[in-house]
Amino acid sequence: MMDNRIAAIKDALKLAGDSKTCIMSYSSKFSSSMYGPFRDACKSGPQFGDRKTYQLPLGSDKIGILTTQRDISEGADIVMVKPGLLYLDVVKTIKDQNPNHLLAVYQVSGEYVMLYDYAQKSSNFRNIVSESFIQF
Repeated sequence: MMDNRIAAIKDALKLAGDSKTCIMSYSSKFSSSMYGPFRDACKSGPQFGDRKTYQLPLGSDKIGILTTQRDISEGADIVMVKPGLLYLDVVKTIKDQNPNHLLAVYQVSGEYVMLYDYAQKSSNFRNIVSESFIQF
């Protein structure tokens, strides 16, 4: 999320007397071609340009880890890495640095399609997809 957004949301909730609402931050959302199958299915691709202005550039693992740490320090209750399968190194680093913090890992449509295609060829769909979830 953007700098100071979590803190601003937390402050607004506190002023409103709300201490029960949790905030999940898309703290490490990487730009990825893996979003394509969903966008194609929903016809939700960008009408112009792209969405990279609010996504982390490919290969910017350190920035993803830093933005996640910032969001945690601002009060995010849950942080997220998206897409998950291609960024397991980021997932591991974040979890190692914050073992007691909730971490969501989002498996996007392209990752699922990749697993599904392989599973169809191996006729072992259930085990292949289940194994990918267990790793998170």
